[in-house]
Amino acid sequence: MWERVGKNSSDNRRTNRGLVTKMVATGQCTTRSELVRSTGLSKMTISNIVSELMELGILEEKETVRNEEPGRNPIRLVISPEAPKVAGLVISRDRCECILCDLNLQVLKREKATMEDMTEEKLIQTVYQLLDTVLYGEDNVAAVGVASVGPISIAAGMILKPFFFFGIQNVKIVQIIQERYHLPVFLDHDNQSALLAESLYGNAKGYHDVLFIGISEGVGCGIMSDGQLYCNRRGLPPEMGHVSIDANGKPCPCGNKGCLEAYLRSPELLKKLRYHTGKYYTYEAFGKLEGDKKVDMIFQDAVEKLATATVSTINILNSELVLLGNDSVYWPDRCVAALEEEINRRRFVEWEEPVLVKKAYFMQDASLFGSACNAIVQIFSGNLTIERR
Repeated sequence: MWERVGKNSSDNRRTNRGLVTKMVATGQCTTRSELVRSTGLSKMTISNIVSELMELGILEEKETVRNEEPGRNPIRLVISPEAPKVAGLVISRDRCECILCDLNLQVLKREKATMEDMTEEKLIQTVYQLLDTVLYGEDNVAAVGVASVGPISIAAGMILKPFFFFGIQNVKIVQIIQERYHLPVFLDHDNQSALLAESLYGNAKGYHDVLFIGISEGVGCGIMSDGQLYCNRRGLPPEMGHVSIDANGKPCPCGNKGCLEAYLRSPELLKKLRYHTGKYYTYEAFGKLEGDKKVDMIFQDAVEKLATATVSTINILNSELVLLGNDSVYWPDRCVAALEEEINRRRFVEWEEPVLVKKAYFMQDASLFGSACNAIVQIFSGNLTIERR
């Protein structure tokens, strides 16, 4: 059940406009009456907001919804094709990808480049190339969202010093994009961004306390607590990959020992799978392999290690949902079920509802869609105002 978060004060007109846009765009509400019930706003307030959004070209009315009851059939509200678009850019260790999408998160354009032998200059040129392509001929783009491998500083708009990232560090990515395209730019960590997309449009929709775990070249996480993405005062998002699961374990580039990332980052797990099986399969292919005892043992060990770090994190956060993203979406379903069972067996606080473990709705693309959501959420929150062009 969604909380009624609308505000009737005229001072909150912009916030309410964003809220109504969000509820229609994410499919939570499709009629005025549903908006009244969900927001707690008056019928007149909703009517006025809808009229304003229609004048701005953000909403439009569609065919009537069939109603068996006597009386007038309600009119369905949808996002207008004339509504502003947003661009999303994800910067990972292995790829840089860009999309242009509408407020329903429907992709209109998509471009991708691989990351090989990168320098800061080559990275910037790759970003320009991708954004130039998706923004070409578009005159109704509201903002650019960026999701980047971390660590990052949201406050400074910078990619700081990620491990395994070609030695690239301290890139002022927000400033670089703003100066070229003269658009608002919103940056967040790739896993935080993925969680944002899942909370608005995917498998975290309706949940308030969520832990997102992304396993790829590194191991990262996104945290949502009471409906808000976690970020500290200095704009630093969380990093779960450097939680130690063995004080005497493998050395990690961060200086710690036994970090989760040292065991579960995709290249490490893939190397182990290939070595013990003699098969040069992809991560995805190993996940689909049935009946191989060596593969099963390696995935079981990965589940146990991830459960150790996850239980410690959940004991702090009391998350109600764990989402797996990046390469972990290729884990066999039996491993996902085993992880859920182990978390619930070992967690400290027991309540009636179990902690659920699911794969991300957007699968491998969660961070990419999340990059666009970094811009979309600014419209939904009322922080980014939309005017008629």
